Amino acid sequence: MFNIEKRTVKQRLVQMMCLAQLGLVTFGGMSVVSPGDVFAQDEGGEDDGMSFGVDEVEDVDPNSAAAQYMEEGKRLYKKEKYAEASLLFFKVLSQEDPGSEALIPEAEYELGKTLFRMELYQGALTYFGRVVDAGEMHPYYLQTLRGLVLLSDEIPSDQTLMMRLSAYASQFPENVPKKYRDSFAYLVGRYLYSSGEYEQALELLKFIKPSSKYYLPSRYISGVTHVGNYDAKPAVASFKDVLRPLTRKLEEGSLTIEERALLEQTWLGMARVFYSTGEYNKALKYYGLIPRKSPEWPKALFESSWAYFQLDLANKALGNLHTLNSPFFANFYSPEAPILAGVIFFYNCKYSRVRYELEEFEYSYLPVREEIDGLLAKYEDPAEIYTWLEELQKGASSGEDEQLMRILAASVDDKEIQRKIDLVRDIDKELEKLKEFPNTWRNSPLGTVLVQDSSVAKEFAISELGELVRARLERIQRELVDLNVNRERILFEVDRAERGKIEAELRAEMTIDSNDTKTKKVKVTDEQLYWTFDGEYWKDELGFYQFTVNSSCVR
Repeated sequence: MFNIEKRTVKQRLVQMMCLAQLGLVTFGGMSVVSPGDVFAQDEGGEDDGMSFGVDEVEDVDPNSAAAQYMEEGKRLYKKEKYAEASLLFFKVLSQEDPGSEALIPEAEYELGKTLFRMELYQGALTYFGRVVDAGEMHPYYLQTLRGLVLLSDEIPSDQTLMMRLSAYASQFPENVPKKYRDSFAYLVGRYLYSSGEYEQALELLKFIKPSSKYYLPSRYISGVTHVGNYDAKPAVASFKDVLRPLTRKLEEGSLTIEERALLEQTWLGMARVFYSTGEYNKALKYYGLIPRKSPEWPKALFESSWAYFQLDLANKALGNLHTLNSPFFANFYSPEAPILAGVIFFYNCKYSRVRYELEEFEYSYLPVREEIDGLLAKYEDPAEIYTWLEELQKGASSGEDEQLMRILAASVDDKEIQRKIDLVRDIDKELEKLKEFPNTWRNSPLGTVLVQDSSVAKEFAISELGELVRARLERIQRELVDLNVNRERILFEVDRAERGKIEAELRAEMTIDSNDTKTKKVKVTDEQLYWTFDGEYWKDELGFYQFTVNSSCVR
């Protein structure tokens, strides 16, 4: 028996949500404070109880060359002559003077700050990273946290940065300054969620105050995290914390673009939770809230088809799938759609139509599997995968089947991959920026090191991207193989049913009406008009299609 049946699809959407890497909603900027606010604390300002005096650093001979480099570097930094200051801090790190060793911790921190001011964010991360790697014994360990938080606004896609930031989780909340606690809890909580560390993520996210701009997105992530734990009740509670204020703003007409995106994501989350608990009508309620203009609408149409299927509303389910077959959704990747349609027709004993739908899957998606087989064999170098992906997204794959390339592009179009691409492009921008500095600086030992480090960072980012794309393609390959197995099993059951050898258990689940297929079963209100589909799709009709499906099953 094929395994897409009503008893086994109940958990379908929640599993899909948990297994897929969720593209979290971007909600506002990540900037917590301005660069001046962050680093001004180092010039003697109030620092939320954290101060680092000379008594925490080894005594240094003030007449040593290293000490003079440090003092001159600080003076130039205050005058915003960052390029000159960076060279002096690097001299301290290069240990050109025997007295420089005691100043290395401070030089690492100061150079990280200075490179941030120069908008060389990968370089700043490198030197802040040295502080983090040294651990709590480094005298500037806690101060570096502020620089990392600020870096997250500039290179938010950098997982190395998030890993560095998460190293401070054991310091939270006691040793994290109050002004950074909400942003820290949000950034690290989100990172821990993406790493599958759900309990730790929830512990951090619960600290965020309702007055914080991070509160609503943190409650959304909490809801998704509870879904990942198959814990429906707290998931609903978390999502409702998001819905209450945003629904009010929706009614007032004051939603921002980011808030609207978060609201729609939360509606989807609520729908999936209720689907997973078998409350299909409630699931449909939330799917129905997602507006037609939303980028989430095709997803809601497809997922709601499963709910209609569970409620034996074949007309509605097939109507949604018919909408998704229109040219308006040519870029929507939904290989399960023809399989689901085939299952629905099977339960209504429409065997010729079952074959038609499954042929659609075979025509559209089996070539994708074959293409992926070829790609995985052809591109083993991550750099080649990156180049291929760029060409695919630009539509530059000349000579290829247009529909095939469109489906393939949609299959690897997710936010995690896009974040990796953004990181590679950010590093490219940094490499270009390094070229803008004077030759004397660019050809200095520091300039040479930064070019090398950024180049290595780019290679590493491309390697990560290549591995991610390969893993995604392999997952899609497995999914298509599984769906094709379902297709073959359905066809096997169709053959058995036509020979009258169908199993009693399966027959009991079929819809028994009559052989009358001409009776119109679509209900039309006084405010609606009934039009028969004539083969032409109209945009204002999308989402309103219904099939007239009377069962052909007989006892």
